[in-house]
Amino acid sequence: MQAYLYVLSFLFGLAVGSFLNVVIYRLPRQESLARPGSHCPGCGTPIHWYDNVPLLSWLVLRGRCRGCKARISWRYPVVEAMTGSAFVISMWRFDLSWPLLVAWAFAAAMIVIAFIDYDHMIIPNRIVLPGAVIGLAASIAIDPSRWWVYMVASVGAATFMFALVMLWPGGMGPGDVKMALFMGAVLGVSVIVGLFAAFLFGSLAGVFMMAVMKRSRKTKIPFGPYLALGSMLALFLGEQITSAYMSLFE
Repeated sequence: MQAYLYVLSFLFGLAVGSFLNVVIYRLPRQESLARPGSHCPGCGTPIHWYDNVPLLSWLVLRGRCRGCKARISWRYPVVEAMTGSAFVISMWRFDLSWPLLVAWAFAAAMIVIAFIDYDHMIIPNRIVLPGAVIGLAASIAIDPSRWWVYMVASVGAATFMFALVMLWPGGMGPGDVKMALFMGAVLGVSVIVGLFAAFLFGSLAGVFMMAVMKRSRKTKIPFGPYLALGSMLALFLGEQITSAYMSLFE
């Protein structure tokens, strides 16, 4: 594939990531995503376009507002870089195709969910429910012969998570169930990889927090970021991992 497609994917991802920062901050606070425009959270001064260039502006300003010198969180460039990287990997995985658009949208949604759940321990219905419907419709439109696979994957993943909610009160929540519905609608069979990876990553993080950070076993941690991380692994490598596992039994 020509290199300029990867460059364009990264730049587009940076631009989308800049908007995702707005969504991550404003959506849980039920603020408009359009108005007011970008402004310094410290002094409220509107941010000029030349100070709002994804990634670059934060580096040039050294993470501080040009006017009041208030510190600008490192999260802003991290979200932008993550989105740009996810878009590049999506281009590598799916090439120029309809699945590429689905992958871009899914990756963007997972990044937003991960950070919102980390901050507020909520998984927004305004993302996962429309995402499940649109994701399922897109998956079926792209691969109509396997419509039932996405239906079963979506319902099955949600049912599995719902069972865990019932068996482990307080450990999981209804948001995780709805997120699993979304994951299955887009990932299909690969949702198995996504869920397994999420529990693996979550378990390792839990052990680290107890052993190193001295957290209690009763400390609540958001599971959305691990579901998002597992989803990204499944999106990019789910088919290969599934095939490799099945080959062990041939």
